[in-house]
Amino acid sequence: MPMTRNIFNKQFPREIKSIDNVFGNFLVNKGLYDELEITKDNIYELADLVGGHVKIDIYCPKCGESRVFSCEMIPYYWYDDRNQEIKRRSLEDEIISWQQIQNMRGPRFADAPEEPWTWTNNTLEDDTRLMVFKFFCAMDNTHHLDYIVLTYGNKMKKIGQYPSVADLSFPELKEYRKVMTKEDEKELKRAIGLFASGIGVGSFVYLRRIFERIIVTASQKAIEEKKIKEEEFDKAHVDEKIKMLAEYLPKSLVNNHVFYGIISKGIHELSENDCLEFFPVMQSFIMMILRQWEKIRKDEEEEKKLAASLSNIAAKVK
Repeated sequence: MPMTRNIFNKQFPREIKSIDNVFGNFLVNKGLYDELEITKDNIYELADLVGGHVKIDIYCPKCGESRVFSCEMIPYYWYDDRNQEIKRRSLEDEIISWQQIQNMRGPRFADAPEEPWTWTNNTLEDDTRLMVFKFFCAMDNTHHLDYIVLTYGNKMKKIGQYPSVADLSFPELKEYRKVMTKEDEKELKRAIGLFASGIGVGSFVYLRRIFERIIVTASQKAIEEKKIKEEEFDKAHVDEKIKMLAEYLPKSLVNNHVFYGIISKGIHELSENDCLEFFPVMQSFIMMILRQWEKIRKDEEEEKKLAASLSNIAAKVK
């Protein structure tokens, strides 16, 4: 990993966590008004984010496919009384400096209680209360993705995002229209919209409907090709149905049949917050199935075209 240095650089070099950063993941995967606690364990990951070191892999609506986005550095400005000028440096350095000051500071007296840890100090409070994280696409830096967060105490709350979760997800669905029904597309949009509005259980309901239709679609093909019997299939449990349809389903679905159990438990037993926490993973799983199914469809289409072309050539060279 790359290294960065602050004003304590000779004493405190550190590694940067540019990918799979806890705060980067929070911005991408959580809905509006979700919160994340800032702690001693993750404070340097926050410094990485405000320092512009974090990268995220996400769908770019303007490119029309997944891209790597990089975060811009957030600057910190202060007035230098001595030189009577406004100066600028990275907010990252200010955060790290404050952490190092706290790390070196001990109690004033032997029996004095330890002062509570904070991620920021009085000087930085106004500058960090509201922060905008600006990301730009690696393929075209005019393609932007912006997140707004509010901080209070040692908490961060996501209060804004543009493009929205729906804007990022809906264009991608067009790529899979040949492998999903109009009803699937409509209900996936509803699920994403509900999640973006903070409704967890409702979003799970629509994901389960889509999953069930994927199973039904595969079963129709298997029954038509006489690989399974309709009567036996109808009596089987979902796990058994998935095994029966192993030839007709993407491998990711066959290998992760626990999805249905999780989604069903979410509808009947889990809380709204639990469903909101798990939704991004469940949505990603559905999207992965669609991607794999689309690849299968394209491969079959290409195979048919090549077979037809080879037949034509064979007829000409007889």
